Amino acid sequence: TYFQEKKMTLTEVVKALQDRRIDSIAAETGLSRNTISNIRNGANNNPTIDTINALTAYLKKSCSVGCLSDK
Repeated sequence: TYFQEKKMTLTEVVKALQDRRIDSIAAETGLSRNTISNIRNGANNNPTIDTINALTAYLKKSCSVGCLSDK
């Protein structure tokens, strides 16, 4: 269920976005390039929960097993 699924923290999302193309993320999530860029670059440190959920879903879908773990 919704509450049983582990949510990513903003720090985890930012770290996972660093090696991804903004255009690809925007196309997959429906979020604007500016929103993604601002989150990734630290200019937005208080995104909405819907934004974090969209990025988390994208990252989980686009990753192979283990790619979101600490490196």
